[in-house]
Amino acid sequence: MALRQTVCYAGRMGSAATRYIASFIVEVFSDFLRFSVHQNDLTVEEVAIICLVAAESTREVRKNPFATRNFGSEDDVLPNDVRPSVPLKYIHTSLGMSRETTRRKVSALVERGFLRRSGAGVMFPAQDGDSDQTREIRLFLARKVDVLAEYLARLPD
Repeated sequence: MALRQTVCYAGRMGSAATRYIASFIVEVFSDFLRFSVHQNDLTVEEVAIICLVAAESTREVRKNPFATRNFGSEDDVLPNDVRPSVPLKYIHTSLGMSRETTRRKVSALVERGFLRRSGAGVMFPAQDGDSDQTREIRLFLARKVDVLAEYLARLPD
C-alpha cells in the first residue's frame, strides 16, 4: 500500500506513520521557509504569496496527466501562456492579508521578477534559463522527498 497506509479509511488512520510524516512535513516546510527567506531576501508574507501564486499557476502540472507528462520534469517548463492568472482578491482573502498590503507586496514581487502580471492578476512565470530563480529550491524539495521515501521504506509494517 502506498506510503505505508497513510490514507484514511472511513476516518480511521490505523497503524499509519502519521506522526512521523507530520513531523517530516513540518520540518520540510520550516526548512523551505528559512531557505526562501534567506536565499532570496524575502519576508514570510512574500514567500506565502509566491507559494500561493506558484501553486495556482502550476496546477495543471499536478492535475492534468498530459501536462504532468510534458511539463513535470526538470527539463520542460509549463509555458507562461497556459498558466492561469491569480487575482489579487484571491491572494489577499486566501492569506488573510489586507488588500492594500497584498497589492504593495505583489507589486514589489513583480518588480523583482518573482511574479508577472497576467490578465486580471499575476502568475508565477516559467522558471528556466537566466530567469530561473527557483532551481535550488526545487532540488532541495526533491532531495527531501527522496529522504522521506527512504525513511518510509524502513518503517515496519
